[in-house]
Amino acid sequence: MIEQYDEKEGYCKMLGHFLTFDYCRSSNKGLPCSKILDCWFQHFPVQEFISNNYSEEEQKQIFQAPKLKILSLGEILEEAQERLKKQ
Repeated sequence: MIEQYDEKEGYCKMLGHFLTFDYCRSSNKGLPCSKILDCWFQHFPVQEFISNNYSEEEQKQIFQAPKLKILSLGEILEEAQERLKKQ
């Protein structure tokens, strides 16, 4: 069951405060945060959880190298422009 650890709390190294696992499990466009192994390995067998609940393709997406900030900002701007055009 994918929700089995959702209520556990852990410290988020990226945001700097405590969060529940359900946030970390879905914060990356519905997939887990790329830091999920770093933050949760002491709490439960998180690698096993990932292997059991996500396909190989999803795991590649989860753990792919982060984009440069400028590229991410460019994508965000493009998405905002598209939303404005639709309005």
